[in-house]
Amino acid sequence: MKINLFKRNKNQVTATKRQLIEALRRRDTAAIHNLTMRSQNIIGEEKLTEIVNEVLCECDAESYSWFFASFVGQFRYQQMQQAAQNNVFHILVNAGLEPGKDFSLGLDGEMIVSDRAKQILLNHLPQEQRRFFEAQLQVSQVADPIVAIEKQLGCPFYTNLTEIAACQVQELNNPQAAAYLGVLLAGLVKRHPALQDVDFPTKFIVNTLQGLPQQRVTAILNDPETDPQFDEVIIFQDLLAAMAEPEMSETEDCNSLEQLKKLDTVWCGEYRLAEIVASLEELSRE
Repeated sequence: MKINLFKRNKNQVTATKRQLIEALRRRDTAAIHNLTMRSQNIIGEEKLTEIVNEVLCECDAESYSWFFASFVGQFRYQQMQQAAQNNVFHILVNAGLEPGKDFSLGLDGEMIVSDRAKQILLNHLPQEQRRFFEAQLQVSQVADPIVAIEKQLGCPFYTNLTEIAACQVQELNNPQAAAYLGVLLAGLVKRHPALQDVDFPTKFIVNTLQGLPQQRVTAILNDPETDPQFDEVIIFQDLLAAMAEPEMSETEDCNSLEQLKKLDTVWCGEYRLAEIVASLEELSRE
């Protein structure tokens, strides 16, 4: 009797894929381990790898994350996830898109993108991976800059910043307080002009100064300086503190790429911080 080896192998491949999907659905680490060990001897390592890749491209995002966290380790998976987010950030910024406006990368790995950002990312992927990647994206027009940034950072950033700024102006004299608020707000609004549409600058100033004596409030608001100057390192410290980041000091590396990327989501000085990040990353690859 002749044995149809091709059909037999095909059946084994189908069975392996079905069992892997079921084990993945149950989050059964032992079953997956036993299945891969057994199947490797039957259908070969190359075919097994192909099946695993197919299943991962078809499963939901939670199963995908669980698999990698379980089989490569949580720490390594977080490193992979961070590297992927850095790559996405670099691709979208280089394409001219703006964080918080065109896309949002959450601290928990969540990604929210506009239609334009989605298409740019899909164009960077092989055809066979696009369907899986597309299923993981939430497509959204990120209209409210405050909601978008706070969702991205995973914290009430603007509320935190208001409290920090209120403490800061308590310690500064009137001209310094006026300069601090002027430079801080100019950078926030330059980065996200839509903040003007929701009257953020006025609300921020009112909430920041509300604990001061009226005489000080009047002096700060009527400060005659038209081109205020203030130490941007202090502003960076306050912005990072509002994001619950460790403060920078002048003796520390204030150009941490991760810190600059976060600062770029909320603030812009003379130059876009994203441009500095892209340049530093380019230099690091050379």
